Amino acid sequence: MPRRVSAPELIGRRAELAVLDAALTDAAGGAGRLVLVEGDAGVGKTRLVQRFAERAAESGAAVLTGGCLQLEADLPYAPFAEALATIPSAFFAGQPGGDGRAGEFRRVAEAIATAGRPVLLVLEDLHWADASTRDLLVFLQRALRHAPVLQVGTHRSGEIAGDHPVAGMVAELGRLPHCERLRLPPLDPAETTALARGLLGVEPAAEMVKVLLTRAEGNPFFTEELVAAWPARGEVPQTVREVVITRLARLSPGARQLARLASVAGRTAGHDLLAGLAGLSQVDLDTAVRELIHHGQLVTTGENGSGDGGGDGYAFRHALIREAIYADLLPGERRAAHGRVARLLDGRPGAASAAELAHHWDAAGEPAEALVASVRAGDAASAGFAPAEAHVHYERALRWWGSAAEPAELAGVDLDTLLERAAEAASLASRNPRAVELTRQRITELDEHTDPERVALAYAVLSYRAWASADWPLSRQANERALELIPADSPARVPILARRAGLAMLSSRHRQAIEHATALLPVAEAAGDRTSLARGLMVLGLCEVGLGHVEAGLGYLRRHLAVADETREPRMLGVSYANHPEALVWVDRPREALAMAREGVERAGQFGFDFYLLLIVGNQVRALAELHRWDEALDSSEDPSDPAADAFTRLPVDLTRADLYLKRGARAEATALLDRCAEVLTGQDDVQFGTELSALQALLAIEERRWADARAAVAEGLRVAMSADNQHRAARLVAVGVRVEAAAVDDARASGAAADLEAARAAADAVLTAGSAHLAALESDGAVALPRTRRWWAVARAERTRLGTPSPAAWASAAAESSHDRHLTAYARFREAEAVLLARGPRQRAVSALTAAAAVATELRAEPLAAMARALAERARIPLSAALPDQPPEDPLGLTAREAEVLDLLGRGLTNPEIAGELFISTKTASVHVSNILRKLGLKSRIQAAALAQRRRG
Repeated sequence: MPRRVSAPELIGRRAELAVLDAALTDAAGGAGRLVLVEGDAGVGKTRLVQRFAERAAESGAAVLTGGCLQLEADLPYAPFAEALATIPSAFFAGQPGGDGRAGEFRRVAEAIATAGRPVLLVLEDLHWADASTRDLLVFLQRALRHAPVLQVGTHRSGEIAGDHPVAGMVAELGRLPHCERLRLPPLDPAETTALARGLLGVEPAAEMVKVLLTRAEGNPFFTEELVAAWPARGEVPQTVREVVITRLARLSPGARQLARLASVAGRTAGHDLLAGLAGLSQVDLDTAVRELIHHGQLVTTGENGSGDGGGDGYAFRHALIREAIYADLLPGERRAAHGRVARLLDGRPGAASAAELAHHWDAAGEPAEALVASVRAGDAASAGFAPAEAHVHYERALRWWGSAAEPAELAGVDLDTLLERAAEAASLASRNPRAVELTRQRITELDEHTDPERVALAYAVLSYRAWASADWPLSRQANERALELIPADSPARVPILARRAGLAMLSSRHRQAIEHATALLPVAEAAGDRTSLARGLMVLGLCEVGLGHVEAGLGYLRRHLAVADETREPRMLGVSYANHPEALVWVDRPREALAMAREGVERAGQFGFDFYLLLIVGNQVRALAELHRWDEALDSSEDPSDPAADAFTRLPVDLTRADLYLKRGARAEATALLDRCAEVLTGQDDVQFGTELSALQALLAIEERRWADARAAVAEGLRVAMSADNQHRAARLVAVGVRVEAAAVDDARASGAAADLEAARAAADAVLTAGSAHLAALESDGAVALPRTRRWWAVARAERTRLGTPSPAAWASAAAESSHDRHLTAYARFREAEAVLLARGPRQRAVSALTAAAAVATELRAEPLAAMARALAERARIPLSAALPDQPPEDPLGLTAREAEVLDLLGRGLTNPEIAGELFISTKTASVHVSNILRKLGLKSRIQAAALAQRRRG
């Protein structure tokens, strides 16, 4: 049935186009935007963005378009390679630079940002996005945030389950202040009727409309196909696949066969490739192609925006057509067709990428060819900074290894080399458990008697990869075995010694780590190994600080940064900025820590140590929390997304924010973060983060009155802490452990239940005794208690008095010791007031202490503590409200006080730099506030926000 009018002309999508137009306007003004267009397959996503791209190009925008491919083994960066094919500065031409993946990502961002003003970057079919494409897309959100670029991505909403990596990416991107998710709804009955009317050129029969509404359910593609396949008699097709196959069956045998072969070739196919596959005469080929185009199965590549636009090849009009035809092939037909495609592509150098060849040979089931092609594809992906895709290809090569004759000769590599390449790719892709498995497999294949050094180096690599998997015991065992096997005169021994010192540090075995690092320094200096020297300095710095030798430790850390600055080695710089600010937080220097962390974030982009970016941001969040700038610490809108990050690198951010959420009474948010941390840390005996997790889990359990869980969390944390040298983590657990017992007794008394006071006292004393012995052992070896250690011990001793005679003096002492931590001080003042009242002490002292506690809790919006203060004031009849600072009324629009200030300044026409100057904040922070305002109020531009602000004032 002929088409009288094209579907894009029939489906207006005016509202959606308006959203895209507004986003492009924002981008043209220098505010980068991202719009994710989502909807069911066939709902019109591609048509919408093509129509918008045409309008954008007419208005002067530079339009870059690419699409993801549906391959079993992904082609790295496929949509970017297509979109940036005409930009010589992009790295996808196979000429990667020498400054690593982060450098290449920055180069791509620069190429996009300078392609025009504005730039429209369209990435289609993100539901098929390969891992490297996902990483780059996430990276670009930070890199292009203030560039004149509108990024538009399309994806099928019904094909990505919650655990699909694309679903995680979409959810993460959707939370960004500059991102908008645009869901295309199905057509309503009137639109469906209009579409059918336009396609037919006449009013559709009522029976047809009824069937279209029932079967197509508003899906434009299915509606079109049903109209085109409408039978003169007989049954109407039931599904998209059925309707496509029904329409195909009406074509000539030559056209049907050509469509089947084209479905195997992929999303697009060049004319020469189709000619070679079909084996038809030129006349018959042209006839078959014209038939497929006439019946809406194929379009020339220039017609749908794919390829180079020159019309030298063909593509299916819609991906659903290709998928339906491919799914209809029998297994044998598929294998044979893939083999024909592979042989044709293999015989034409440059006709296909290594990944495409590997895909076709693998689907053809040819062991030798699949092995060779997979190794080449893995090597190509590695060279192109696509480790996730390289890992897939190498794994496939390993799968074919045992089926091919003389595999080493065919592949040009032995099995050990292939295993190592696969493990390295897995490691770089943050698939750490698999990297460990592959490395262990390597070791079983090697003979330590004939080549002990090679085996030793394999154990050294295993030690690193086990550390990356947070498997500390395996990491230490592998390191020890490497040292046993490595020859004494081998240069490789020095970094293995450095790893030993680092592992002791990471296990918080500070005294042992100092011993190892002290022995390492002269060896590393003699060998000229600056990397191992730097590691030794870092170990000495952190461990000396951990033992309370603050100035000596900070001196080593400054030396480490000097070496890193001298070598300009990205990972060394990253290590410095990931650890030095943390040490400053330990010793109550949060302002210095914040300044250094922010410097690290800035330099990460300059030097490319993005692997450590989340750890550095974790230090920034910790410093903000210590400075009691909690809103800033909890604001994740400007969190950088690290392409190389795994869950472990999120721990400092997640644990700090979980702590703040607990203090603010946001239990659901805290629980979600703690559960995510537990997935990484459970069973790992991690001292630094694992003990912090245990303390927070216990505090959450106290809030929820889960006393058995609270005691279990404390016991687990103390078990790990007592085996190491981290004094302040152990002290916090002691304080929390005693608090659990006191809170459990208070809860029992409040509910009228019998409280086993003696058991609680015994449990609290056991915790105090174990903690005292731990600290005494450290001090006997020269350790000095850090200020945060002393304050947690003061709180622990004061908590014990809740199980005996109330002691206002103990709590006053705890408050004085905790002056650096306003929330902890307020908690101590609350307990001081409680103790004064229980001891029948001076009422004015209780009023003063309780008022001070409530004022701080109110200012910090620490609702659980504020609620306890109000409850105590009510019981004691203390007129607390009169003594508290006046609270501003809640904003009717749901804005924070700062956001309300920024909105008012927007109404006065101020720019972000002017707002920053007016409020004494950074321009970046002003930008974050503006973005948050637009998101909260559902506004599209600053102009709309300014108009709203003026109405508020008016």
